Amino acid sequence: MINNLIFSLSPILLSLLLGWIVGKTSREALRFRLVSLITILVWLLLISIGFQFGSVLFDRKLGSSILIEAFFYATILSLITFILLFRKNLISNDKKKSLEQIFKPILECLIAIFMVVIGMSLYSILPQNINSELISSILLYILIFLVGVDLSSIKIQFLTLDHIKVPIFTILALFISAYITTFFLEKSFIELVVLGSGFGWFSLSGPLVGKTLGVEQGTFALLVDLVREFYAIGLLYLLGRAYPNPIIGICGATAMDSTLPFIKNNCSQLNVQIAIFSGFILTLIAPFFIIIFSNFV
Repeated sequence: MINNLIFSLSPILLSLLLGWIVGKTSREALRFRLVSLITILVWLLLISIGFQFGSVLFDRKLGSSILIEAFFYATILSLITFILLFRKNLISNDKKKSLEQIFKPILECLIAIFMVVIGMSLYSILPQNINSELISSILLYILIFLVGVDLSSIKIQFLTLDHIKVPIFTILALFISAYITTFFLEKSFIELVVLGSGFGWFSLSGPLVGKTLGVEQGTFALLVDLVREFYAIGLLYLLGRAYPNPIIGICGATAMDSTLPFIKNNCSQLNVQIAIFSGFILTLIAPFFIIIFSNFV
């Protein structure tokens, strides 16, 4: 487990560090060109995520009940996380917004949804033996590298209360959500804790839960984390500037990898640093939570 964790974290941290070094040592014009590529690569990543979601959604072996229950649990997790961390960004501008400022995040969100739909459509058209996970990983590492380049011009700040509060409240939201969901689904509290312990990291939760609790539960955990990530991306476009911390909490472990580019595009420089810290903590915790709590199911 430790080896797998190191294997997962190492390329992300190395990509971020390499980008930061390149950003520090390169000219401003080159930095600008590199950072300008982030939006295009984000779209490509969304298409890749849509392709992966299609592989789950269009699986005929998957029953409708598991889809509905996973969507329900992911919704409860996201809602409770948002409520616990709810606080308007004090830096945000309270002046009356123009129509452009109002419609821009909505348009960006619609574009993001469109890219995911393209990915899902491609899954039904292209050969299904395409290694979508490899493509997603390559795109992700390039994006993390570019985020590192962009972070090179940012002054690193000391830890704040929010750095600590976001991961702690995200973990607390897991336990509260699991308890609430026991009243609606025929699953035990501990079982639901395991199924939500991926904190959005579906490439970990699906296989690991599948090994500990069975294939069906692994699919449930994967769906929960996929839906959680979709909620996070959509909310980042719509509310990321006004309510960054609650949405970074919903991003969970992905705040330091797959959703980091979206956080960078929609939140402040400090929020990006909070996201990396919170995502790192939750990434470390996720596999331990899954394995430890699986023993009590």
